[in-house]
Amino acid sequence: MKPAIEVRDLRKAWDGRQVLRGVNLTIEAGERVALVGPNGSGKTTLLRCILGFVRGDGWVRVRGEDPWNHHAEAMQGVAYVPQRAPALPAPVRELAAAWAQLRATSPEALHESARSFGLDVPALANVRFSALSGGMQQKLLAAMALASPVSVLCFDEPTANLDPTARAVFLAALAAREPQPTILLSSHRMEELHDLVDRVIVLADGEVRFDDRLSTFLADPELANAAGLVRGNLIPLRRPSP
Repeated sequence: MKPAIEVRDLRKAWDGRQVLRGVNLTIEAGERVALVGPNGSGKTTLLRCILGFVRGDGWVRVRGEDPWNHHAEAMQGVAYVPQRAPALPAPVRELAAAWAQLRATSPEALHESARSFGLDVPALANVRFSALSGGMQQKLLAAMALASPVSVLCFDEPTANLDPTARAVFLAALAAREPQPTILLSSHRMEELHDLVDRVIVLADGEVRFDDRLSTFLADPELANAAGLVRGNLIPLRRPSP
C-alpha cells in the first residue's frame, strides 16, 4: 500500500523568506499525526503544499498522486478544514448540494453530521455562507469533512473558532471515525493530541525538529513549550477501544 502522504526535500519561500527548509516526512495510511509548532513555523504552508494549493521546490505525493500537477486525482479521497473559513458568497443549500455531488453521497449525511454540532442545515438553506458567524462557518466545514467518505483528513487549527462543546463534539467524532482514516492535524491545543493522535511532528523555522511517538513527545515538557502548545479547558478524550 502506498503511503498516504509523502514529502521530500520540500522548500518554499515567501517574499524572499524561506518558510520551508527541506522538509521530509512520510505518513502511512491510517496514521494519526499532529503537526505542531510555534506561529510562523511553516505549518500552514506545509499543509497547503501537501494539498496542492501552493507549489514549492521538492516533491509531494498524496495517496500516490502529485497534488501540484494532478490536483483532482490527488484530492479525490481527501477532506480539508482550514484555520479560517473562506468568505464564500453562495447560500448554504448550494454548498451542501455541491458537497454531496463532489463526495457522491446524500445531503442527509451532511445534515446528520451538522446536527451533532447543533446546526440545522435545511433551516440555513437560504443563508449565505459568508453571513454565518465564524463559529457556524467552522462547524459546517467540520461537519462536511467528518461526513465525507474519504481516507485522508487534513486539518489546520480546525477548532480555533469552536466553543468548548463544539470542540468536544468534533474531537469525539474524529476519534470514533471508522474505518480509521489518515489524519494530519495542525494544532496549538494540547487536549487535541491526547488519545487522538499517535505521532507528533514538531516544525520550527521551516524544519522538522521532532518526529516520534506521542508518548515520547509528552514525556518531555520542554517540547510542548517549544511547540507553542496551550492547554484548553476540554477534558482529554478517550479513544474507543478496538
